[in-house]
Amino acid sequence: MSMGLKVEVRRSVGAAREKLSERIEALEDDLPPPLATIPAVQNNWSQRTAIHVLKRGVWENKGEAVGPRPLSVLVPESENEQKADMADPRTRLAHWLTSPSHPLTARVLVNRIWQNHFGAGIVKTVNDFGLKGARPSHPELLDWLAGTLVADGWRLKDLHRTIVLSATYRQSNRSPAEAVAGISDPENRLLWKFNRRRLSAEEIRDAMLAVSGRMNLKEGGLSVMIPVDAVLVRQLYKPSQWNVGHDPSEHDRRSIYLLAKRNLRLPFLDTFDAPATLTSCGRRESSTHAPQALELLNGRLSNDLATSFAERLRATCGANAEMIMECGFHEALGRSPTAEERSLSLAFLRDQPLHEYALTLFNLNGFLYAP
Repeated sequence: MSMGLKVEVRRSVGAAREKLSERIEALEDDLPPPLATIPAVQNNWSQRTAIHVLKRGVWENKGEAVGPRPLSVLVPESENEQKADMADPRTRLAHWLTSPSHPLTARVLVNRIWQNHFGAGIVKTVNDFGLKGARPSHPELLDWLAGTLVADGWRLKDLHRTIVLSATYRQSNRSPAEAVAGISDPENRLLWKFNRRRLSAEEIRDAMLAVSGRMNLKEGGLSVMIPVDAVLVRQLYKPSQWNVGHDPSEHDRRSIYLLAKRNLRLPFLDTFDAPATLTSCGRRESSTHAPQALELLNGRLSNDLATSFAERLRATCGANAEMIMECGFHEALGRSPTAEERSLSLAFLRDQPLHEYALTLFNLNGFLYAP
């Protein structure tokens, strides 16, 4: 029926065309959800696809037939093609990628994990390990970590433990060598101190959810659409696609479950440098600008969660300002307040609303930056 209506739309003008378009959209909204799929990577010899050299990269313009072979930039020229009709090409590719004699996979993986802990990889260009990429700051360390990962059976937990228990990771972000080292190595590539790292957009949101007591720890399931300003939704080609769930607790799921739509970026995450989903993001950038402070002070999300945090503090501590201050700092910053913070907090709580105090804790550097 919708196809017939689309033909009529092309022939119509004015109000009649608009009315038909609305009817088509209503019909499409009533369509049942697509059937569930099970994505898989497996060997299927009976449905294998012939491999051809593509002339000028156009898949319809096929050249000579070839067999499977790693990219020439990764193997010697003497590497031969495999048989085109081999029964297990994917398994052989997996074995090649994880072979101890092929260290590139382990190096790339180790470098990304290092970047997540230190803010910059041993190789800064995490998406480019080729000739045009940056040189590693510590090549021997990179190779040792890659070799250790392979020898340990590719267990990532062991690798994380090795990194975070190292003396380098446990350094202060202040160093007595800064006066000299800051001149010769201003980017801290030699890791003479620990670089402070602001939490990512998703981490800030999740931290506020956790501290407020609102986080829904449900695992798995479909992606979640949360309430967004109607102005943004109306900019979509088909606004009805943004179908917010009716269960409010679903809106408090961890940020990893939020639907990532290329043409609708969630305002809070966008403000704190969440990357665009149109291109690959090798490294998160961390900017500092006025809209971030405005979002934390005046934004709907931060104020809503600050109110929940205040209710949690009130339920735990009653009207005892000393207890509220102590619990608030321990929940938000993981430490007790300093003498100056204690004095300022008690003065603030004497005549200001508790949710404003909770909002203040969300705005502290100790909350927004990794310890």
